[in-house]
Amino acid sequence: MAKPKMEFDKDYIYNLIMPSASLDDTSEPPTISVDTPASSPETAAAPSAEEDEASPISDLRSRLFSRKSGGVAIPAVKREYAVVNIMELLVSDRLDSAFSKFNCCQCDKCRKDAVAAALNLLPPEYVVAEVDEIDALRYKHSTKEVSAALVKAILQVRAHPRH
Repeated sequence: MAKPKMEFDKDYIYNLIMPSASLDDTSEPPTISVDTPASSPETAAAPSAEEDEASPISDLRSRLFSRKSGGVAIPAVKREYAVVNIMELLVSDRLDSAFSKFNCCQCDKCRKDAVAAALNLLPPEYVVAEVDEIDALRYKHSTKEVSAALVKAILQVRAHPRH
């Protein structure tokens, strides 16, 4: 079996390919050793091509990880996301108006039974959205099927109350 001609540092190569993986610009890159005679002292004193690449890489990292607006860098804003079932929000919004139309017990247990039955009739629609956008998502969906499912659920709970 033949020996490989070059040995290299896998971590260093990975950091070159994925600059966001390592944000440590202070360490010098390791040298690549080749199965050749040892280099002379004159070549060792000259700066290598890898050392010259260190500043463009750090410059690239600073440009990638900073937002610019009008030439001024602004820090990245941390966004807060939530996983939400839109159908659950729509059912809870329409629950009071649906219960007011029927002569039905409105205790906590009956209300929760109606919500559970209505949600079982509806397909779930989970979305990942910013917390500020959740209210806007409620108004984009049709409430026709939500109202129909609530009516069926309330009639079912009214016919067979569990208390």
